[in-house]
Amino acid sequence: MDILVLCHYGLYQDRSTSFVHAQTKALAAQGHRVRVIVPIARGKRDEKGRRFFPTLSTETADGVELYYLRYLSLSGYGEGGFNQKRAAKAIGRKLATVLRDFSPALLHAHTLGFDSQVGGALKDRLSCPLVVTSHGSDASVPYEKGERENLREWCDQADRIVAVSSALAAKIRDCGTKTPVQVILNGFRTEHLPDKTEKIPETFVQVGHLTHQKRVHVTVQAFAEIAKQRPDARLTLIGHGPAREELETLCHTLGVADKVTFTGQIPNAQVLAHLASSQFFVMPSVREGFGIVYAEAMACGCVTVGTKGEGIADLIRDGENGFLVEADRPEEIVAVVRECLQHPEIADKIAEAGCRDAKELTWAANAEAYIRLFEQIALS
Repeated sequence: MDILVLCHYGLYQDRSTSFVHAQTKALAAQGHRVRVIVPIARGKRDEKGRRFFPTLSTETADGVELYYLRYLSLSGYGEGGFNQKRAAKAIGRKLATVLRDFSPALLHAHTLGFDSQVGGALKDRLSCPLVVTSHGSDASVPYEKGERENLREWCDQADRIVAVSSALAAKIRDCGTKTPVQVILNGFRTEHLPDKTEKIPETFVQVGHLTHQKRVHVTVQAFAEIAKQRPDARLTLIGHGPAREELETLCHTLGVADKVTFTGQIPNAQVLAHLASSQFFVMPSVREGFGIVYAEAMACGCVTVGTKGEGIADLIRDGENGFLVEADRPEEIVAVVRECLQHPEIADKIAEAGCRDAKELTWAANAEAYIRLFEQIALS
């Protein structure tokens, strides 16, 4: 099957960490031909440092054919539709080149908004169905802002919407779209998992952008309470973001600055090494479409604490293979951790169950689910 993919540059900028590339790579590995259109705004540096030219550049990576296309953008000022229209026109001018020796069975766009609108504009010219995958904030942010009419219009342009979690799918359906919505969970790169997990007792880690959405401050508050009774406890916060200075101040205020390490952004291999040595992974994040890092933590044997009502609830069964807490209740995290430390044999069984379940979420399995969907749509 020839599969044409549309994905804005932000999700394809670093192929080593791009979940979109991980999926397209898995599709290609299963014998399908995958060609990806990556719109990139003029003035934005590409992976080679170029800002404006060439208008079209191509390469093949991991069996995936990549077509980078420049378009005129007004940045945030173009959110009313200018950027999307210019991107669609730029692709349209090069469409004959993009489709040379390639007959797409369908167009798969990643994220509602920019990509789905560009995909909707191209759909008729391609004469093929449009599938759009929503990954989280692209749907949850407009949903929570009350912009549900916009969300519905984006969805209505597609023939099928895929959400990466049940919680996200519920929000999309609630906008009133007539387009069918189904759930396919993300995968993660199991080939990068460490061979051994040697846990350091009473160690905690959170991975992600240091923003209010990730509720890192809640993790710090819970850790400070735990550290009162567990003086050897240590917390590692991996990632960068605008809340770092505020979080460092909070650590000093709570008297745990000497027990908390900020690593900044580090390569995925180092993230996995931290997960492999940490006993607990805690991230009471909100507006989380799925959260691949939860699966990574579980696969690395961490006792994993996520958020009730968020995407990870599709994977974590509270008290069986991990734990779910309310986003803004640090006392719930404290209660979970204390119970695990008091009953280590139960905590070990929960971590083992989480490891087993998470390792089923391969990108190969994800690609197989998408192919079943693509074949169903293409034949309908």
